[in-house]
Amino acid sequence: MTEPLAAMLAGWAAGLSFADLPKAVVADARLRILDTLGIILAAKHSATAQAALRAGRALGGGDQAGIVGHRERTTASLAALVNGTAAHAFDFDDTHNASVMHPSVVSVPAALAMVQATGGGGADLILGVAIGNEIGCRLGLVAPGAFHDAGLHPTSVLGTPAAALIAGRLLGLSAAQMTSAVGISASQGAGVLEAYAGGTWSKTLHPGWAGHAGIVAALLAREGFTGPASGLDGAYGLFRSHVQRPDYSFDFAAATEGLGRRWHMLDTAFKLYPCAHSIHAFVEGALELRAAHGLTAEAIAKVELAIPAGFIGQIAEPRAAKLAPRTPTHARASVLYAVATALAQGSLGMADYTEAAIKRRAIRALSRRITHTAQAIDGPIRFGGALRITCTDGRVLSLAIDEADGTGARRLSRTRLEAKFRACAEGVLPPARLAATIAMLRRVADLPNADALLEALA
Repeated sequence: MTEPLAAMLAGWAAGLSFADLPKAVVADARLRILDTLGIILAAKHSATAQAALRAGRALGGGDQAGIVGHRERTTASLAALVNGTAAHAFDFDDTHNASVMHPSVVSVPAALAMVQATGGGGADLILGVAIGNEIGCRLGLVAPGAFHDAGLHPTSVLGTPAAALIAGRLLGLSAAQMTSAVGISASQGAGVLEAYAGGTWSKTLHPGWAGHAGIVAALLAREGFTGPASGLDGAYGLFRSHVQRPDYSFDFAAATEGLGRRWHMLDTAFKLYPCAHSIHAFVEGALELRAAHGLTAEAIAKVELAIPAGFIGQIAEPRAAKLAPRTPTHARASVLYAVATALAQGSLGMADYTEAAIKRRAIRALSRRITHTAQAIDGPIRFGGALRITCTDGRVLSLAIDEADGTGARRLSRTRLEAKFRACAEGVLPPARLAATIAMLRRVADLPNADALLEALA
């Protein structure tokens, strides 16, 4: 590429308008907003979201943007921090398969905050989400899997420049200013995945931090602060500084090829279970075999899982930790816990990720009868897997799932996503308001501003 990547992406985002968005992209962004807001409401009373809210208050105050689920306002950057952290608290947010990015958990809170701060309307919200999700997915395609291999969370590292472009566009910055914003944001990209080891909360902060940092970068650029145009693809840019492998070849062209014509955000998968997406195929398989064969925990002698090799370190090892997760966050990254729960009770939901639920003796006993092997995968990353259950009566039951429900060609419908929203929000919103909010979200592009939406969610 003759032009720096940041400048190419900034030029595209600066010139994009709502009228340029294909109908499929508008419809998709609307569903991303619905899904993400529902998850934030579900997490409203969680210890993670409450801690983020208190910290946000301590960091400052303002009247630019609201905290979802609360009648409380703060600065745009702090609203993105608090709402983005809550949105990832239950690991229930969408995933772009090919890059293993979580785009909406960054884009929706950042765009919502900036729309409120700039006095924009629903069309601006959809535009912001479309820009952020598309840029996030495309940056993830430059080095799929490389950030995870380095112990970094691409949602946070790459979500930061995506959020900078959302903020820059909604602030009306020039392409040159937005290029600087991306360059500035490259120095803020962070997201260490060591939280997997002990089940602490820092991973849930990552999308909130990305949104917050991206907005800060755009505000700095607006005031004349400069950042390198080579901040993404330079010799010391974000990719080469974070993925320090001399033999690694970055596909920078993937970030711009077909930009504006091919929308990668449409390939992003929604979640049906509040845990790591790489676990979902195994949960689905366990539920299907249990229902088809009338299985009980007592009837199961052992379970063998064939897990894509790249996911084993996240969801199956170290074995001792995955067998006895310390916290709900820890349990969300344990395929052993999830499969044992699904087989034992025929379901897996938010209620299964509480301090009490993860310590159930019967579930842990069944978990110990689950083992795994590595499955080699050729081609792009997909959320699939295979199970083999040996019963105490000698029966052997097997099932392979290429793509978990909600991923790839098995995309969730609006009806199923609205049902998920209801399940997430029913403990927070009264029934009449819940129905009205869903109706409002169906026509979010027509809203003159975001105030009515925030009021409905409060």
